[in-house]
Amino acid sequence: MEGIWRTRVGYTGGTKVNPTYHALGNHTEALQVDFDPQQISFEDVINLVWKSHNPISAPRRSQYKSAIWFADELQLQIIESTMKPLEERFGQKLTTEVLPLEAFYNAEDYHQKYSLQHHDSVMKLFRQVYPQFGDFNDSTAAARLNGFSAGYGQKSLFETEKSLYGFDMEMLERVVSRM
Repeated sequence: MEGIWRTRVGYTGGTKVNPTYHALGNHTEALQVDFDPQQISFEDVINLVWKSHNPISAPRRSQYKSAIWFADELQLQIIESTMKPLEERFGQKLTTEVLPLEAFYNAEDYHQKYSLQHHDSVMKLFRQVYPQFGDFNDSTAAARLNGFSAGYGQKSLFETEKSLYGFDMEMLERVVSRM
């Protein structure tokens, strides 16, 4: 999606300091999205969230519950305004929780850029550019290619961006073949 530059998976919404997958406490698995508000609005990002899951599914335990976290009152207002049409469409109250963001903890490395990490040849190149995993995880190119490799995004957007990544074009085509 144009305007979304970085994503990280992690844990939020709980009380445990530095949770891990095997010691999660009462946290929820979450996706952090960094975006350029000059290219995509917060409302458009939230609408992507609504499209990416079933907002009326039965509530789950805290690890997997459906939730959106907001950073300030304006974000809360935008989220709430997008909920009303969905509740009318579904004819019921949404089960997705809307909660204030407190702390976000990155998940373990093996959870990050999960789809992209299954492309050994690409990961070899990324390790040359980003020897430290944290730099890879914060990379816009890694986030974009991970999304494309998982089958998200439009082929036309990939075609526009692919020369910016600095990788072999044939290899990139294999990575995004699911699109």
